[in-house]
Amino acid sequence: MNEHSVWRISLAHKIAPAFTANPKMEACFVFGSAALGISDQYSDLELAFIWLQLPSTEELQATAQRVGVKGWEIEPYGEAKQAWLEQFYLYGMKVEAGHWARDTMESIVTDVVEHYDVSQNGLLFEKQASASNLQHAILLYGENIIKNWQNRLSHYPEELAVAMVQKHLKFRPFDGQQILTERLEIPMLYENNCAIVRWLLNILFGLNRIYHPGFKWTRYWVEEMSIKPSSFFNRVEHIFQSDAISGTHELRQLVEEVLDLVERTLPKVDLKRQREIFDRTYPRWKLPVDD
Repeated sequence: MNEHSVWRISLAHKIAPAFTANPKMEACFVFGSAALGISDQYSDLELAFIWLQLPSTEELQATAQRVGVKGWEIEPYGEAKQAWLEQFYLYGMKVEAGHWARDTMESIVTDVVEHYDVSQNGLLFEKQASASNLQHAILLYGENIIKNWQNRLSHYPEELAVAMVQKHLKFRPFDGQQILTERLEIPMLYENNCAIVRWLLNILFGLNRIYHPGFKWTRYWVEEMSIKPSSFFNRVEHIFQSDAISGTHELRQLVEEVLDLVERTLPKVDLKRQREIFDRTYPRWKLPVDD
């Protein structure tokens, strides 16, 4: 727990009572980098509020005005997040606050641990991210409610691991990356590299039974993984910071090593079709040679 995180958590303890005084409020916790203990000078403070019944925007704005926050803003209610997301400044710190109904969070936990939810909104696995936030929560209010969810999340289902791996076994013939490298099609090459690295990370989150937290703080999450290729993060850096030929070679090696890990640690996943596709080569047409 670094000093940036300690300070933000102490600030959360000052802020929370002004909001948890509402009788409809059932729980409150810190999530994000502060809860993980890895905040830095750029980090805001992320708070989650759990309500018996989700308040209106007018109620949230009235609370913000009463507390005396600055720069209050709120996003429209999003079906993907199933929450109100507001931001404001208090004690000079930017606070991002999410508001969920208790029933909504209960449904999210159920979807993850019982229905093995791997749905995405863009790049974010919304429900798994909520599960991750609950797992690592710094509790401020409503301990029993949060502890109950944490107990349910403590066992990562093998079925979820299988679903995460199978969803991201979508590697195309890697020969296409070799062709892009030879042609120096740099924008397309690196766009594909980003997608492939994200698929590798998604698979590794599943293999390591880690609810997908999103793609922030990747180095931290990779360090938390016990199942991964050696020097994984350093090699990912090499892919994007080296010359194209060297980076392409490294990426192919990483994909093959991750597939090997799937085979060893999750043998019920059939890789035959994926390996055939990955190893496929595209035809080459040489110029005709005169006799």
